[in-house]
Parts: sequence; C-alpha cells; structure tokens
Amino acid sequence: MNTQTLKGSLLLLLILLTGLASTGLQAAEYCSDRYYMDATLPNQARWDMCWEHRSREGIMLHKIHYTPPGGERRMVLNQAGLAQIHVPYDDNGARYHDISDYGLGGGYMAALTDDDCPGGELLAFNSKNVLCRQVEATGTALAWDGGVVQGDALSLFSVSRVGAYNYIPLWRFQDNGAIDLGMGATGALQRFGSASLEQHGWLISSNRVGLAHLHNFFWKLDFDLNGTPDDDYVEELNFIQGNSSQLQERTRLNRESARSVDPETLRFWRVVDGGQQNIEGQPLSYDIRLIQAEHRDSGPDEEPFTQNDFYVTRENPCELYASHNPVTDGCAGNLAGFVADNEDIRGQDIVVWPSTTFYHMPRTEDSPRMDAHWSFLSITPRDWTAGNPLSDSADVLDGGAGTDTGTDTDTGTDTDTDTDTGTDTDTGTDTDTDTGTDTGTDTGTNRPTITGQGGGGSLSPRDLLLLVLLTAGVLLRSRRP
Repeated sequence: MNTQTLKGSLLLLLILLTGLASTGLQAAEYCSDRYYMDATLPNQARWDMCWEHRSREGIMLHKIHYTPPGGERRMVLNQAGLAQIHVPYDDNGARYHDISDYGLGGGYMAALTDDDCPGGELLAFNSKNVLCRQVEATGTALAWDGGVVQGDALSLFSVSRVGAYNYIPLWRFQDNGAIDLGMGATGALQRFGSASLEQHGWLISSNRVGLAHLHNFFWKLDFDLNGTPDDDYVEELNFIQGNSSQLQERTRLNRESARSVDPETLRFWRVVDGGQQNIEGQPLSYDIRLIQAEHRDSGPDEEPFTQNDFYVTRENPCELYASHNPVTDGCAGNLAGFVADNEDIRGQDIVVWPSTTFYHMPRTEDSPRMDAHWSFLSITPRDWTAGNPLSDSADVLDGGAGTDTGTDTDTGTDTDTDTDTGTDTDTGTDTDTDTGTDTGTDTGTNRPTITGQGGGGSLSPRDLLLLVLLTAGVLLRSRRP
C-alpha cells in the first residue's frame, strides 16, 4: 500500500466514524456515554443530561440542558439531587436523617423490573437496573378557541427502600422547559405505639396507634443558567396588598440567605442569568415555587435547618447534606450553619436548597400497606424564550436567541439591592456528625441504547481516536517495503 492510498484510507475512516458518532459527541462532553441520556419529545423539545449513582444521595443529575422546539440548547442546572429526608416523629422517639445516615443508593436502592417501568427503559448501575426512563403524556398543555396542544415530559424515577418505607424520587422534564421535582413515599408505617399514645398518632386497630411524623424533603440545585456558573443571582418576589391592587416587590439576595414561604405575600424566588437575555432584552431565569407549603416544620433549637424553607449558599464542595453534614475541614453541620457566615454571593457560583414538608397522620387505610403520598416543588422558565415554546407562532420560533450582555443586569421594577435579606438566618452551629462516607460513584464506560434517541450505542471521541490509531497501525504494518 503506497502513502497516498494510506492517507486516503485514513481520511475516509475519519469521515465515517465522525458521522457515526455525531450524536455521541455531546454525551462525551461531560460524562461517559453509559451515563448520558438524550430525549427528544414529540413536539421536538429536547432534554439531555448526565446521571450518576451515589451511595447516599441515590441518583444525581448533572449538566441538564433544555432545547425548546426550534430553539437553542442551553444549560439549566449543573447538578441536582436530593440533599436530605428528615423524619421527626411526634412522640420524639425517633428523628431520622435518611440520606446522610442510611442512603438512597447502594443496597438501599431497589432493582427495578419491566413491571416497574411500563413502556419505558431501564438504566443500570453495574448490573442492577436502578433508573426508569419514560416519556409520558401530561395532558392539555395549551388551549385556545382554535385548538389544543397536548404536553409531554421525560420522566425519571428510582426506588429506595429505607426501613419500612419505599421512597420514589421523581424528575419530570416537561416540553415547555419546566421541571417538576417530586418525592413519593409508600411501603408500610415504620413505628407504632399502644392506645396510650393516641395523642401522637391515630388508632388504626385495637390498641395499635400509627405514630404521626413529618417528612422534610430537601433538594440541592446548582444552577448554571446558560452554562456560566458565576453570573447567576437570586431574586425574591413578594406581592404587597394595596388599595384594591397589589404591588410587586423584588429583592435581590446578595448574601447567603435563609428564607421562608409567605402565603400573604405570594412569595416565590427566581434564579436569574446576569449575562444572557432573550430577544426582548429580558434576562433568562427560572422561577422556584414551593407549591405545597400548607405543611411546615419548625423544629427544636438543635434542628435549626428546619426553621426556613429556602436557602441560598455559595457553592462549597463540603456542603453535601441539609443536615448531619460531615463537619470535617471546618464545614458546618447543616444548612443553618452554611449561611451563618453571611458570605457575599455576588459573582459567585450559587446553590439553592428548596424544601417541602408532608405531615403524615396515619389512617386505618395505611395498614398493612399505605398508598403513595407525593410531595412536589416546581421550577419554571421565565423569559427563557420570547413567547410560549409550545406555540407554533412565528414570533417565538427564534425566541431563545438574544444577546449576551456580559453584565449583571436587573430589569425589574424594584432596584433595591439590599445586601442582606436573610433575616430568618440562624447563626448557631450544629455538632451533628456524618455516619459514613460516599463511595458509590461509578464512572462507567459503555452507553446503553436509548430507543428513538440520537446517539444510541455511539462511540465517544476517546474511543474514536483509539480506533483511528489502531487502524492506522494496521495499515502501516500492511505496507510493503
């Protein structure tokens, strides 16, 4: 084989392999192909992300990107996962911290079967199926006099068995860019008492009381809107009742803060990108709403992390769990300690820790097996596009473009830049200690085929390079002197 033929063969091989792997390049952008998923929904909205298994947190998601129909692919979250399940009982006989002290992964994570994941695909960690991936119809998403649009979502869930409970962390990525974060709890009641403890629960059979308890679910969300970690900021929005009207009040949280819901002011928060705007000149953002705020827990002094619903911190690798966080290397033991130093978060990578509470007063119907009860919070795009991405109107097809201003711009009507809004912040410290370490992360090497999605079974760039080099070696050895 002459040199010219060799060059031509190598060029042809590179072209062919690049074509085969074109959809796999984004997979290897952040993680090994086995732990990458890419889902295009029926209306051509797209979600792609990486996932991993951890012994404590269970399933963690990374590098979450949303692409509106006909729009631009942008990062929403750098990392997202559960940060604690805190379960204090009314009789004070147990106060569990299920994630830090037991874990959702490893032996606590259930092996899923096809019956658990109808119409979906099972994704494996090592040899165990741990994650169900489904595309599901969500019903009417948009309706007007001339028609209706049905919605769809990418749904991901796992199941973890901790004590008598089966926990079901659920992620629902909707085609309009919204994300529902849910937690289901089913299985069986954990603790019982005699009839003398009825004031702490409910009599479910003769001389048998199911003890009441709280489930405090904490999430940890590291937003990197548009892929930039250090220009996001958090606004708190309140709506103040006036004379026959309501006035909007926006406050930027410039320091680490601990905040609570306020039904009287209809309070919610949004994470804003300081550099990127849509074509209308509005900064890209995501709203965070604690939509199930009818149950709240404000625990004893030794549990200060329960006294607020929403925390904002500067990213710190040692801050893993909302409570019973390892206190090595000077790290605080819980969320209240994380915000106690009141760090300035302007121009920093920020993390938000929203929570929701379910108060479980047992019923006779909870025995012997109880129905699943669900707790949700929602994060919803605001000004991500210049119109409804589910509409086919021409004026929103290019709504995600816009310009990068490179500056931190606030287009709100309230220019208040109060540097410390964390009036609910606890300044104490916590001495809780961690009962174990997290060693369950898997790096993976092979990507499972995802039916109907691009890139199933494709090669990573590293594998392509190795294959090209090996082929070149074979061709070179085949040359005659």
